[in-house]
Amino acid sequence: MVRKILPLLLVMLAGLMLAGCGEYGKVEQGTVVAVIDKDKISIIVDTNTDVKKQANYTTDPEPHVYVLPAAGDDRGADPSAGLCVNLDVAKKTITMYNPNEKKFETFSFELIEDKNRGIRLNRRNEVIEHTRVIRPAADFPVVDEANKTVQLFYRRLEGNQSRVVTIKLAEADFAKYQKKDWGAGDEVRLYFKKPGQSERFMNITKTDITRR
Repeated sequence: MVRKILPLLLVMLAGLMLAGCGEYGKVEQGTVVAVIDKDKISIIVDTNTDVKKQANYTTDPEPHVYVLPAAGDDRGADPSAGLCVNLDVAKKTITMYNPNEKKFETFSFELIEDKNRGIRLNRRNEVIEHTRVIRPAADFPVVDEANKTVQLFYRRLEGNQSRVVTIKLAEADFAKYQKKDWGAGDEVRLYFKKPGQSERFMNITKTDITRR
């Protein structure tokens, strides 16, 4: 999600929090690493408290599990999960969350292609380059098992820049994760009073008010 609109989203959520509440709760932001069932998710928490900077999902590997509120005004779009928590194009590294060992793993890659101009989502949740549709966002990541390449649509980069990046991994690294895992999970925000029980849920990734 574009970080520059997070302060506005926080204000929006704060307004929801105050409506009908006799006491204050807490807000936590994270990236979804597992959809346990339709009403329960696991997230890695953003440890960067400065909303003007890029989210940091590579500090605390202990996942936080939340039960989502019932469908309605307090619940945003259903989230998608992924284990990619950071992509550094300059350093040519990708950081994945290993849920079995509860740790982060960083792999080097060969950069095959970097589309970084005019990349955005349209209202139909399609990834476009200027006006040309590349493919629906739900179709990412695109994995080529024969060539050990992964194409990702990635939005969490410094300068609020969206990219479609194709990377080539070492065979041993490529084999460590399944196809669906290479993508980045949705960024979400949860309001709660009791740990693990969300009273309001916002899917930041799928609530892009800057989208045209």
